[in-house]
Amino acid sequence: AQRDVGLRVPINFLTVPAVSLRAACFSHNQYEDIAFQKCLSNLLATGFRRFLVDVYWDPGLSVWSLCPVQIPPLQEPNPSKQEPSQTARSTAEIAVTAVSHDNDVPLIQIGAYNCTRQVTLNFLSEIFQSFLDVTATTTEASVAYMLVNVHVAASYETPDAPAQQPSQDQLPGNDNSIGDVMKGNLTDGVLFVPTELQDERSNLDSSWYDTAWDNKPASGYFETHVDSQGRIATRDGWPSEAFSEFQEFNRLVVGYGNIDPQMADYNISADFDTIFPPNEIIGYHNTTISSSGQVTFGCLFSRGDSTITPLTNSSWAISISPALNLAQNPNTTIPLPAITNLTSCGISPFLNTSLANTTADKNPLPYQAYTFSTLWSWAPGEPLNATNPDTFSYRTRCATMPLNPPHPGRWRTSNCNARRRVACKDPDQPYNWTVSDNQVTYFDAGAACPEPYVFSVPHTSLENKHLLSVLQNSFSSDRNNDNVDAAIFLNLNSLNIPGCWVDAINGTCPYQPRNDTNRARVVIVPTVAVVIIFVLAALTFFVKCAANRRDGMRARRRRVVGGWEYEGVPS
Repeated sequence: AQRDVGLRVPINFLTVPAVSLRAACFSHNQYEDIAFQKCLSNLLATGFRRFLVDVYWDPGLSVWSLCPVQIPPLQEPNPSKQEPSQTARSTAEIAVTAVSHDNDVPLIQIGAYNCTRQVTLNFLSEIFQSFLDVTATTTEASVAYMLVNVHVAASYETPDAPAQQPSQDQLPGNDNSIGDVMKGNLTDGVLFVPTELQDERSNLDSSWYDTAWDNKPASGYFETHVDSQGRIATRDGWPSEAFSEFQEFNRLVVGYGNIDPQMADYNISADFDTIFPPNEIIGYHNTTISSSGQVTFGCLFSRGDSTITPLTNSSWAISISPALNLAQNPNTTIPLPAITNLTSCGISPFLNTSLANTTADKNPLPYQAYTFSTLWSWAPGEPLNATNPDTFSYRTRCATMPLNPPHPGRWRTSNCNARRRVACKDPDQPYNWTVSDNQVTYFDAGAACPEPYVFSVPHTSLENKHLLSVLQNSFSSDRNNDNVDAAIFLNLNSLNIPGCWVDAINGTCPYQPRNDTNRARVVIVPTVAVVIIFVLAALTFFVKCAANRRDGMRARRRRVVGGWEYEGVPS
């Protein structure tokens, strides 16, 4: 349900967990392909959707590597060749050493790093394509984001010394640019590219507005104007996730991050038809977080603002999360306050260190606890008993936002026939919420809101924060009374099909129910597709619904794994 309620929000305003691959996969300087495949697969499976990738140009092999040092060339023994000097031989032996390895690919120790030749940008993009194949269904599709920092690899002869600037003839050519690598390994149309954004922005009536209502972007998230040709256009808008996934079938957005001075001569502008310019899809925010996890500086929530302002603009907002002291097997039902509060502030938490002193290939559970803490909608363990087979039972088929502990603002299920006040939103202003004066059943909630407000449900973490603030003010006189059930109806129910939550009173489920309700286990196995399939099941505390959305993805985009499709929609 959390993904679905945000489908009409432009992708730049969605909060998703972010992670540095250097921190989560390579924090112990082990750049081994099988371990990396498992690590990235587990990060994707546990819910990370933004990735900071450090790539290193290896001029000797002419490849974009993930290893910070050059991989030495393979050399066959040549007895006729002159014996190197003792000094040269000692230097080479110190810098480069073959390491025993279970895989057929040799692991090479180069100074402080252990690397295999296969740990490259090419290999990373292949893993992403496997993930996109597995999740290419209307229930599992999501948009992922990759930010690429560009470096040059240090010499294998002096791996601990700063990398040297490559000469002009050592720089990447047109056939091995970063954009070329990404395009070469991804299905056509998967990448959302800058030229596509420019075309869509230039004429909204032929792009974002020329689609079904549930794919159109929500109002109030970007400005529009009429150009000289009479076309409605925008300079700052981005497509909704629904438009990207279900109409254009875009699943991955790649942008440049930092470019090292040594690579200043690399022509990144040649990639701008494929990769977004530096820092266009990321906006770093400085935040201060207390020892209790409260955001004391930098939160983008402002109680008095009903629209997006320069000071509260959460477009592409991201902030480095504080150091976290997690156990090897943390309780994922207990949110991490710092991560939850950053998310509530409209900021995507960015994990820039390893968790529990382990990488995600060896133990994904701390990383799962991190991503679970970025869930802002349902309270832990909810929706409760949402699969009651009794068609006439409305006890747990409607969503409410409670004010009382233990999780104020996090949604809970409720009896639809109970009488409550309801959440009301101005459809043209994302943060303009109010609460109805009258108490009504869920079935009468559509008429309870004063004009121009309509019965609604939060679509983003920041919208949820604004509604909670209004709820706190509305019930402030009763907050000292523990017996008061300070909760309001949200426009979200599973009345049509148990476990399938829709944001309309008389809405019908766009999915068909699935039989599998095992949602609690994490299964970690080496094969990338199987890792993604089974660990994704652990992401959902709640009942899933199978695919067959009426506005489903085209048949050629629907992939099967082992002869069957992985289906399910998380609440």
